Amino acid sequence: MNESNNIDKIHVSPHIREITKNMNLPEKVYVFDTTLRDGEQTPGISFTLEEKIKIAQQLDKLGIDIIEAGMPVVSEGDYKACKEISKLGLNAEIIGLARINREDIEKVIECDMNSIHVFIATSDLHMKNKLQMTPDEVLSAITTEIEFAKDHFGNKIEFSAEDATRSDLDFLIKANKTAVEAGATRINIPDTVGTVIPRVYAHIIEKNIEQFPSNVRVSLHCHNDFGLATANTLAGVEVGAEQVQTTVLGIGERTGNAAMVEVVMSLYALYGIKTNIKYNYLFETAKLVEQFSGLEVPVNFPMIGANAFKHESGIHAHAVIANPRTYEPLTPELIGVPRTDKISDIVEQSIEVGKHTGGHSLGAKLESFGLIINDEQFKEIRKRVKNIGDKGKKVTDMDLYEIAISVIGEVPNEEQTIKLEELAVTCGKNLTPTATVRLKVKINSDWVEKVAANIGVGPVDASCNALSSVWEQFGYGKLKLTEYHLDAITGGTDALGRVRVRLDDMFGNYIHSRAVNPDIVLSSIQAMISGMNRYLMKYKSK
Repeated sequence: MNESNNIDKIHVSPHIREITKNMNLPEKVYVFDTTLRDGEQTPGISFTLEEKIKIAQQLDKLGIDIIEAGMPVVSEGDYKACKEISKLGLNAEIIGLARINREDIEKVIECDMNSIHVFIATSDLHMKNKLQMTPDEVLSAITTEIEFAKDHFGNKIEFSAEDATRSDLDFLIKANKTAVEAGATRINIPDTVGTVIPRVYAHIIEKNIEQFPSNVRVSLHCHNDFGLATANTLAGVEVGAEQVQTTVLGIGERTGNAAMVEVVMSLYALYGIKTNIKYNYLFETAKLVEQFSGLEVPVNFPMIGANAFKHESGIHAHAVIANPRTYEPLTPELIGVPRTDKISDIVEQSIEVGKHTGGHSLGAKLESFGLIINDEQFKEIRKRVKNIGDKGKKVTDMDLYEIAISVIGEVPNEEQTIKLEELAVTCGKNLTPTATVRLKVKINSDWVEKVAANIGVGPVDASCNALSSVWEQFGYGKLKLTEYHLDAITGGTDALGRVRVRLDDMFGNYIHSRAVNPDIVLSSIQAMISGMNRYLMKYKSK
C-alpha cells in the first residue's frame, strides 16, 4: 500500500511526534501472526482444516510476514494443517512451534515448514514446578536442540523464553544469548501471563537488545490479562524491537493476545512506522476470523467493532457530517470499513432473494458481504434460502448474511459425526412438552441411527434434552448447555431466529456455535448439533 496516500486519512494528536522523535524506533516492524496457533487455543474455538487454510491465505493477502500455522506435535489435526499450509506457496514465512524437545522439532521438520519457533520456560516458577529442571539443564537443552534445529532450518530459528517477564533478568538474558550462540536469529520475549506494565516491559526488552548483534531481531509477544497487551507491545517497539506477535481480534489463551488491528494501526498512525500490512484488508480479515471462530466482535472493539465509526450524540453526529475528522482518529476506509453503514444497519431493506433466485445473483450478494464461501457451503446456503422462500418469506440482507455465517461456521459434511434426520415436538395446554429426535451418528466409519425422546419445560428444552440423551449413549460424558441466546434477526412474526449456544464438558472445555432458522426449535437443535460436531472435532480427535 502506498502509505503517502493515506496521510489525509489519519487525524491523531500533533504532539505525538514531539515525543517519538527522541525514541529508538525501528524504521520497519515485522508482523508475526499466531491466530492459527495461540488464537486457536481460545476456549471454545476450533478451526477446521479448510478454515485454517482460508485464514492463512487471507493473512498472506493482508501482508503478514510470518504465519505461525500451529504446533505439529499437539494433534494429528495440527500436524496436517501445518503440512498443508506449508504446501500453499504463500509469500509469508510459515513457521511451526516446538518445545525445546527433539520429538517436537522433528514434527516441524516433517511438515516441511519454512522456519521453526522453539521455546522453553526460564522463570523459577516454571523451571521448578513445570519442567522440574535446573537452570543449567535448561541452558544445556537450549544449546543441544537449537543446534539440531539449525541443521534443518539454517538461520530461520526463533527462540522464546516462556514466562520471560517473571524470569530473573540476568538468567533471561543468559538463556537468550545461549540461544543466539546456538543458532537462533530471532529472540521473542513473551509476557506469557500478561504480568508487566509498559515501562517494565520496555526495560526488559531494552536490556536484551543491548546484548545482541544487529542481525538478531527481537520480537514481542504480549498477553492481555491486565488489558495491557497492546500497550506493552508498543512499549517494546519504542525501545527498538523490530517484530510484533499478534492475533486477529486479539483471540488467544485466557483473555487473549495483542490484537493485530490495534498494534499495526498504532504503529502506522501513531508512530509512523512501516509494516508490510495492506491496511485496507484488516476489516475483511477480522470478519473472516469472526465467521470461523463463532465469536462475535464486541461493538466497541477498536476500529472494527460495529460502533467504531458511529455517533449517537447529536452534537457529535452533526460535527461528523460537517467534517469526519472532528470525531474520527482515522477514516474507516483506511482499514477496509465501508463509509456506508454495515449490513446490520440495512435490516429493513428486502432484496430480491428467495426461492427463484439464480446462483449468480446470490453469489454476487454473498461476495458483496466479503464472505469466503466454498461450493458446498454455497449450495447449502442456496438450499436454505429456497426453503425460506417456499414459506412465502422475503429474505433480507441481514437474513442472508446470518444464514451464510451459520453455514460457514458448521463442520464440513465429511467431518461431521452427528446429523439430524428428524425432529418431532408435541406441546400444548395441559400437555408435557415432549420431543423425539432421530439422528445419524458416525461410529468409526459406519453410520448408526439413534432415536431418543425426552421431556422439558418447553419445546426447546425438551428437544435439547432428547439430543443430550443420545449424546450420553456414546460415552462422551455430559455436555451441558450453559448459555443460550435467541435473537430475531429482522422484525415480524416470520423473522429468522438466530440461536447462539455454549456447550461445556466436565473438564472445563467448551464450544460456541450458532444456527439460523425460521423455526426457533429447529434453530436451537441445529446450533446444538453444530456445537457437538465442533466439540468432537476439537477435543476427541486428539
